[in-house]
Amino acid sequence: MLKLNRDKTEFIIFSSKQHVNNTENLYINVGSSYINYSISVRDLGLILDNTLGMEKQVNYIYKSKYQIRNIELIRKYINDETYKTLVQSLIISRLDYGNVLLYNTASEQLTPD
Repeated sequence: MLKLNRDKTEFIIFSSKQHVNNTENLYINVGSSYINYSISVRDLGLILDNTLGMEKQVNYIYKSKYQIRNIELIRKYINDETYKTLVQSLIISRLDYGNVLLYNTASEQLTPD
């Protein structure tokens, strides 16, 4: 009884940077719906791009203002090194979350049945 939400459904093809092909007009036909190709997708709060680079994820984390804003509120009470450490810790913890998701995905695919 599940229905396909065309606005939220997309697919991605992972490849190395050297093998990324022109994929602008790719789509998959599922019943009467067409699913469009995307160079990046979001799943469980993680942004994956077609080369599994982390640049879009890092930018997304940095732009998530509400967490950075909390650090900014105490900025005048801490030195530059502490500020830098707090921001890096926030970003690295979110990247580690992404790495765990990627690792679990890869290990499930590599495990024989």
